[in-house]
Amino acid sequence: MDFRPTFRIHLAQPHGLVDTPFIITTTYTDPAGHPNAEWFLVIPEDKGMLFAQRNKLDLQAFPDEHLIFDEELFLNEALDQAILRLRRHILETKESSAPWLLSAPTAVQPCDHSHLVQLWMRGTYCGCLSEIRAKSKGPELIDFLVWIHGLPMLSAGDA
Repeated sequence: MDFRPTFRIHLAQPHGLVDTPFIITTTYTDPAGHPNAEWFLVIPEDKGMLFAQRNKLDLQAFPDEHLIFDEELFLNEALDQAILRLRRHILETKESSAPWLLSAPTAVQPCDHSHLVQLWMRGTYCGCLSEIRAKSKGPELIDFLVWIHGLPMLSAGDA
């Protein structure tokens, strides 16, 4: 089973946080031929809080008579896991407002890769982006983050 290396970015419902949490999911096949997926959740507290996980399927072939096992399935599973981690974080940190914040499913919306460019250029969550680059083994995501790290940052001043 050979997964095409790819990554996606999703913006999550803010759930009372100052900024919007975002989730990066990536999938690829490791050198041993096993499909892998990673998720990275950045929660906008202080300079950003990062949660991450890698999932590996210890099969090189998947019986597909009942299901098509592809990048899409693996990316969606990684996204679901990241959403559950975000909800658990809210439950653990938002105390009495957590039940109200979590009374509905957490909405996520896909966004394009320019979101990471904007975050980097404005100097937001740069430490998280650097940590994601160091932790990931997804070649397409790593290449994109290496490119972003070469971009200039905006300088701001009073008008």
